[in-house]
Amino acid sequence: MVMTAVLHSRGMIVELNPLMRPLIDSSEWLFAAVKGATLLVAYLAMIEYARQNMEFVKVASRIGVLLYVGIWLIGFTAAA
Repeated sequence: MVMTAVLHSRGMIVELNPLMRPLIDSSEWLFAAVKGATLLVAYLAMIEYARQNMEFVKVASRIGVLLYVGIWLIGFTAAA
């Protein structure tokens, strides 16, 4: 998030996420605030739900990490 905002402010990258692009184009600070708030809400929701079903949260977290890394790698290699 921080690197995206810094690199974008220097004109070195563009945001490819169509939901976040208007925010970062408007303000890197707005982008960082919305992205940070989104991560915080997701984290708090996972903590709360873990009280009911810890196994689901573990599996969902692992799948989320794998999907994130996979999507990032595909985007990175496609851009190269």
